[in-house]
Amino acid sequence: MESPFLKTEDFPKIKESNKGKFAKWAKARNMETCDAAAMIMKSTGKYTKEEVAMANYANNFGCKNKNK
Repeated sequence: MESPFLKTEDFPKIKESNKGKFAKWAKARNMETCDAAAMIMKSTGKYTKEEVAMANYANNFGCKNKNK
């Protein structure tokens, strides 16, 4: 049974050209995606606006659900 409050069309869409971009960024630094997202969100001043946005999206829509 689907929840009437959670619909897949409610999630922000990722442009096709940006899919996998953050995972590639994390892999280049020998990190898991969720670990990289957590690291960036702890020190947002050290990273670019784009890196923070990608980490925030990963954290909100991928990593939070993964840890439950």
